[in-house]
Amino acid sequence: MSRLAELAPALGLTPEAGPPGELRAICASASFTDLAARIAVDAHLSDLFASVNPEGIVLTAVFSLAGDPDWLLLSTLLSGDRFPSLTPRVHAASWYEREIAEMYGLVPEHHPAPVRLRLHDWPEGMPPMRCRLAPGERAPRGERPEVVPEVRGQGVFQLPLGPVRSGPQEAAEFLFNSGGEDLVAVWPRLGYKLRLVERLAEGRPVEAVLALAERLAGTSTFSNGLAFVQAVERAAAVEVPPAARLARTLLNELERLHHHFGAVGRVADATGLLVAAAQYAMLKEEVLRTCAALTGHRYSRGILAPGGLAAPLAAEGMAELAGRLPDWRRRAAGLGALLEDTATFMDRLEGTAVLEPGYAAQHDLVGPIGRSTGVDRDVRRDHPYAAYAELAFEVPTDARGDAEARVRVLLAEIGQSLGIVQQALDRAPAPSAVPPDAPLGAGSALGWAEAPGGETLHFIELDAGGRVRRWRARPPACVNWHPYAHACASGNNLTDYPVIEASFALSHAELDR
Repeated sequence: MSRLAELAPALGLTPEAGPPGELRAICASASFTDLAARIAVDAHLSDLFASVNPEGIVLTAVFSLAGDPDWLLLSTLLSGDRFPSLTPRVHAASWYEREIAEMYGLVPEHHPAPVRLRLHDWPEGMPPMRCRLAPGERAPRGERPEVVPEVRGQGVFQLPLGPVRSGPQEAAEFLFNSGGEDLVAVWPRLGYKLRLVERLAEGRPVEAVLALAERLAGTSTFSNGLAFVQAVERAAAVEVPPAARLARTLLNELERLHHHFGAVGRVADATGLLVAAAQYAMLKEEVLRTCAALTGHRYSRGILAPGGLAAPLAAEGMAELAGRLPDWRRRAAGLGALLEDTATFMDRLEGTAVLEPGYAAQHDLVGPIGRSTGVDRDVRRDHPYAAYAELAFEVPTDARGDAEARVRVLLAEIGQSLGIVQQALDRAPAPSAVPPDAPLGAGSALGWAEAPGGETLHFIELDAGGRVRRWRARPPACVNWHPYAHACASGNNLTDYPVIEASFALSHAELDR
């Protein structure tokens, strides 16, 4: 029996088995917050979201434990539009509850910071996940003045950056409060490209929603699509052949490689190492071209389907990957060693934007950012999917929590991903396609994958016709943006900001979904 299965009865809950690896429990709305807080003492709060059902609005909290193969989903049916906030007892719940408030019009009572998260100019009384607009009708512009925090004091001024920026930067505004050179406080304003994809998914066929999942963010196209399609497969009890599971693993690691090569290259560029940045950009481009040779798309869009793959991986692409892989390993190892031996590079990273382990633990961080604070979490190992249970790899961690720790974790993960890709190549040739005609019916399930930025969770509810009734997407950026402002103001100055932003490598698009 898993630890979560033992924990639930100890709190008076009677969990029922859902799809494999899922435990589900229902409680009264009056006890939901207290039970969730008690579970979070031992477990990670992996998600908290709302759903509109025929009976009313349901709140669901998702919990996980390191080393435990199960997930626990605790749900309650609300009796009104208010509920006691979990945030005063579980800090990681703060942004989840702010999102619930703005998207569903619910009120988390006694939330310490009940301000909007992304809907800067949305009208009052029209929560996007509940309001009804006629075809072609646009919501009116909101008139409520937005509260923008500002630090006041002798010589302190506020400097805006964005939302429109040069280069490949996504749209976001950052308000720097500075006393000259030091960063006193940083306030990120996100949501400029909010797409409301979860609302767009309602009533659509799975194939259409899979296209939305693949477009949450370019650098996590495949992993978000994989988490979604695995949720569908678990809800409908669809089996995936071993060859397709192996191919999915290979593509998931190629996505991690092109993301990490790009992330380290941006850190090098931020510190003035333009040659190193160019070398990493070349590696990233080569991985993207190999993905295109394998799947027909640089970001592997369109290759996934319920039950396996929509098309076989191209034999020419497999041959190209096998030929490139030894060179990637040699160049990645050499470049990483050169960076670590460059004192001017490491000095810029050491002690920059520190997330102390104790503070970071309150946010239940995921991915390289979490692992750079000593958190040993990775769903590839803790909740194996695809073919990861058959492959050998390690999960690198570093407890210092600064920019150097984040970069060292990225470099170590590059080596691990290259090893996983080699193991996948050694095991099987390109798999044949699986026709995407698996019968789908009513059901619900959680799906997950380890995206480049960390754990991504997708919850799906299907109606009797196999159409999507509710889709909840929680990519890693939804978790890891939360402590970003704190890290920016941890004894840094304005010239550190490019290094801070590059070392976090956070996706704006994953949050603006």
